[in-house]
Amino acid sequence: MESIIFFTIRSSSLETKSFLYQAQGFVAVYMAFRFGIVGLIISILICFKDVVFIILEYLKTGQYNYMVGLLSTIMVISCVLIIGIIAERQEKHRREVQRLAIIDDLTDLFNKRHFHETLENEMKNSVKSKHSIGLILIDIDNFRMYNDLYGLSYGDTILKNTALILKRITNKEDNIFRFGGDEFAILVLNKDLKILEKEAKRLYDEYEKLKKEYYNDSLVNKITFSIGLSEYPSISSSAEELISHANMALYQSKNMGEDKVHFYQDIMLQIHKSMMSDEQMVGVFKGLLSTIVAKDKYTLGHCERVSSYAVMIAEAMDLELNEIQTILYAGLLHDIGKIELPKSVLNKIGRLTSDEYELIRQHPVNSATILEPLSSINNLIDYVIHHHERYDGKGYPDRIAGENISLGARILCVADSFDAMVSERPYRKSMSIEEAFHELEKCSGLQFDPKIVSLFIKIMRNKMSVKYNYKVNANDHAKV
Repeated sequence: MESIIFFTIRSSSLETKSFLYQAQGFVAVYMAFRFGIVGLIISILICFKDVVFIILEYLKTGQYNYMVGLLSTIMVISCVLIIGIIAERQEKHRREVQRLAIIDDLTDLFNKRHFHETLENEMKNSVKSKHSIGLILIDIDNFRMYNDLYGLSYGDTILKNTALILKRITNKEDNIFRFGGDEFAILVLNKDLKILEKEAKRLYDEYEKLKKEYYNDSLVNKITFSIGLSEYPSISSSAEELISHANMALYQSKNMGEDKVHFYQDIMLQIHKSMMSDEQMVGVFKGLLSTIVAKDKYTLGHCERVSSYAVMIAEAMDLELNEIQTILYAGLLHDIGKIELPKSVLNKIGRLTSDEYELIRQHPVNSATILEPLSSINNLIDYVIHHHERYDGKGYPDRIAGENISLGARILCVADSFDAMVSERPYRKSMSIEEAFHELEKCSGLQFDPKIVSLFIKIMRNKMSVKYNYKVNANDHAKV
């Protein structure tokens, strides 16, 4: 391809020479500005060809007008270089700004903002292509304790190392995000439930194997994480539900059993299995649950966890199946009366006024009223209305005491109080599991049935993977 300079020099018109040369200079500068390094290289190559041609022509003819063309070409090359370097720096800055908008500075993972953007896009794609979306949430166990005992820099080290390990062990096609302070999220596309659960357990096992390579102190064996997962559309029906369900499963992982990987188990599936012959009753329960979700998402998760704890206690006491089912339902619906309370009271950060506290104390009665159509389920309403009675008779609403309180209500009282203590709420921080155990024991015989407290703590200790309190030790960072 002949260069523009070639035509310029061959042209018989001075005006044509000037116009074509200026056009070439403009094109070269534009290419360097518009296409960065690529445009710069192409422009330099074209100009270099012109330089070679001009020198050869000058050597043949000795005409000085070729020297003028050479100087002009060199000026074009200089301008192209300057413009190209500036354009490349601007492009690099633009890419860095874009990167910082979606990347977490500390861990170098995608940030929460990008998580929501990605999930929204994948949801739209899923509707078109019918592929599934799995969400794996990972939370570092006892992270707040590490920050409190050893400082924020040590906490940052844990987060960075966890991110490095996750990058190493996750599949290339899976996106990893820093989802919160000590939480990470992984989106897994088009995998069925069994594969998703298998993948989550693999991540947990691989982390346990590799963490020794990233920590060189005595805390290495004590740093663990819990995993909660859910899947769209088989379990969750929307992006909001997917996150909520994975969070609930994560909560179960942190507080239930040695198995640190939990799927979100829809409590309605358990109800459906035990009431297969009564589809109408299942519909009633679903309707009641939907009212809880609309009012307060925390209450739904709390009810599901209380139901799980209560069933665990009932099974350990070898109660009859029908009794266990009633306790399951009562745990699920014990706070349904809170739908009568204003959100301003439910989520108030400051201290409740006396009037607001009286409203709160009315929720068991409200629950019983709402559940009146379900009175055919033996003891359901009794367990619900009396789950805030105290063993010493100072509870509410009827101030009954001891074993005059029904067994199901006494079980719910322990399960409900434990979950409330270990849950983060707008108005207070959560207790550790051990702190909650200590509080249960402290109030045993006053607020709680001593036998149920003892049994519950025994069950939980047997199930928990971390069995002892963390304490500062002169020869060790922490003792588990």
